[in-house]
Amino acid sequence: MYTIRRVYKAKSGQARNAALLLREIADIYTESGQRSKCLVYYNGGTLPCPKEELNRVYMHWSTEIIDSPYRPDNDFPSMGETYKKFNELLDESNGPKTWVEFWEEVKS
Repeated sequence: MYTIRRVYKAKSGQARNAALLLREIADIYTESGQRSKCLVYYNGGTLPCPKEELNRVYMHWSTEIIDSPYRPDNDFPSMGETYKKFNELLDESNGPKTWVEFWEEVKS
C-alpha cells in the first residue's frame, strides 16, 4: 500500500481558501474513481508549525497501485472553474508551487 501526498504552496493568507477549493477538487477525483477518499489539510499560520510549512496545503490518499496519470485509458475528470480559481491562489514566487511525495506503508 502507498500513501501519496500532494503539496501546494499557497499565497500568504490564502491557505484556507486554497484548502476549501482543493477539498472540492479532491471530491471530484474521488467521485470519478480516480483515487480513494483524500484528506485535505493546511496551516495558514494560526497553529504552530515549521516556518517553511506556513501556507502549505496538502492532499493525501492511499492506493494499492501507483499508476501514471497519462495512461491511455485514463479519463481526467472535469474541474470546471474550480481548478483555475485554486491555481490563482498558489505561490510561484520561490521555487515550485506544487510537488508530489510518495510513501510506502508498513503493514503490521
